Amino acid sequence: MTKSNASEFEKLNVDYSNDAISLAEFLKQLPDDHQRFFMFGVPTYNNLGDLAIAHAEKRFFEKYLPEFQYIEITEPQTDKAIEELLPLLRDDDIIGYSGGGNIGSVYLNHERARRKVFSTFVHNKTISFPQSVNFLDTPEGQKELKLSQEAYNKNPNLTIVARESKSLAKFQQYFKAKVLFTTDIVLSLNPELPDVDREGVLFILREDSEKITDDQLIDELSKRIEKAGTDVDQTDTTMPEYADDGEEETGKRTVNLVERRDLIHDKLKEIKSSEVVVTDRLHGMIFAVITKTPVLVFDNSYGKASFSYYNWLRELNYVDHTKETDPTKILAILKRLSQVKEKDDYDLTHTFDDLVELIKNKDVQ
Repeated sequence: MTKSNASEFEKLNVDYSNDAISLAEFLKQLPDDHQRFFMFGVPTYNNLGDLAIAHAEKRFFEKYLPEFQYIEITEPQTDKAIEELLPLLRDDDIIGYSGGGNIGSVYLNHERARRKVFSTFVHNKTISFPQSVNFLDTPEGQKELKLSQEAYNKNPNLTIVARESKSLAKFQQYFKAKVLFTTDIVLSLNPELPDVDREGVLFILREDSEKITDDQLIDELSKRIEKAGTDVDQTDTTMPEYADDGEEETGKRTVNLVERRDLIHDKLKEIKSSEVVVTDRLHGMIFAVITKTPVLVFDNSYGKASFSYYNWLRELNYVDHTKETDPTKILAILKRLSQVKEKDDYDLTHTFDDLVELIKNKDVQ
């Protein structure tokens, strides 16, 4: 695809995502000599971790699979897109669903949309990009698991990609689908960021149902760090000025595909300007890794942060995970991390080899 053609394709996809043109009108303007990949579930809400996943998925295709027409379908467009795409579907079209940490019974807006996609396009290769899973061990959680099993198992061409080992085992237990194992796809990014002076400690902490980090512990750490003469800032990977997850239809401002990259870039610059990060968010850790910022990781409610650390990142000298609750011991870890001068290099791109091969392979049942 030439640069001018790529630019025109980008504009068409943005117009489609903004409902300026229909999916049928979009597809009519594309050449017929490229295979198509339809990525459903693209987020437009305020979570920068999920937005970074969508950005990384797009870059993944640009880097490894440039022969594909990569078409982004936002999650609010799911029902209408299914209806429009069915009569236009080709045998070699591939259906994808954007990655993240929302397979399960906690974020049902995503799970219900995902079920519709997986159970509809049963004759086409279908791929759930790197995900974590959390069906709660409650009557309601197990009811939702059965509904997902019914939907997923209708599709003999479904492959689920797990991004950490706990979810890998759960996917293999729950579903009939083929399961692959990779890192979170944001770790495939190599962002170009300006050099900055690093100052202070940045806390990137959850304020949602997955939060288990004790507020009193964080307050005590902040006070001691500031008393020692180091600046402390606090942020999150959600943006309050945009629609929350699940509230995209309320009229509150959503994230346009055009602005997604710049929003992520700004957050990465903020993180890179810190001496050390303290986080209980998976993408707080990942953003620190790809900016080579020392980071101490606490866990979330179901272990996706710690399992990702131990599966993929534990060997890096500027990343650490702790269950420690003693502020003095935690401060000693932060001091050690902040003193790391030569950060280890990392390259996890080989973990995506099977995924690339799956997409290129023409076989479907």
